[in-house]
Amino acid sequence: MNLKFISSIVHPMDGPGTGFPEFAFIGRSNVGKSSLINMLAGRKNLAKISSNPGKTRTINHYFEEELLFYLVDLPGYGYAKLSKVEKAKLEHIINTYILKSQALRCTFVLIDSRHEPLKQDAEFMSWMIRNDKPFVILFTKTDKLSKAEQRNLQSNYVKGIQRFIPRFVPEMITTSSETRLGREEIIETVKEIMLT
Repeated sequence: MNLKFISSIVHPMDGPGTGFPEFAFIGRSNVGKSSLINMLAGRKNLAKISSNPGKTRTINHYFEEELLFYLVDLPGYGYAKLSKVEKAKLEHIINTYILKSQALRCTFVLIDSRHEPLKQDAEFMSWMIRNDKPFVILFTKTDKLSKAEQRNLQSNYVKGIQRFIPRFVPEMITTSSETRLGREEIIETVKEIMLT
């Protein structure tokens, strides 16, 4: 991907507005979102990696200059140290963008592969399903798993998430920012969605 930083906005409807399709990235704080964006871009410092989780408070647009789409970096959710007011503000930004953006084609929901299915992730996915918003799960940090854990990751996650969302079988891609695993699969998924 040939990604170029375009803008950082607070108001969800203040995006580029150029008519090109948008693909959003979202996940719990510290899920490895910036690292994954940098891996996709093939650059180390395009998206800033912070040692303080919950740092992204804006909507950041990156333009892919060859395939002609925007990768949209949304604020993370589930960060415990934010005040109720700050959490509500971020929730409003996220919800408004996802519900009202005319350009959004799909949301990639990042999940830390080392964790069991979490209630907050399930609640967000349930909200997406209720609002008929398409999404794909991206498992991050899979290089930190054993070979057996990697093999069973997707099937085990489906079993676990179905405790929260019965009969739910999501579309899933396994990734690693360290090994570049999943890069081509993400690009192909974006291409396929843009053709539909």
